[in-house]
Amino acid sequence: MDTATDLIKRIRAAGLTQSEISRRTGIPQPRLSRWEAGAPSAGANDALKLAELARSLPPPEPAPAQEAA
Repeated sequence: MDTATDLIKRIRAAGLTQSEISRRTGIPQPRLSRWEAGAPSAGANDALKLAELARSLPPPEPAPAQEAA
């Protein structure tokens, strides 16, 4: 199970700003900022909103493979 911090990181990797995440989920931006900074999250409802948003986004692009030198 992903934590709220993991979900925010995944959503941010898809290119959304904290403001956009806040607008789409109704979660206050300062709370998102605290979670992204590593503060413990609380509130199952907010985690569910983040999970729903994360599921609605396309999968992240795979990182380019690095060639061995």
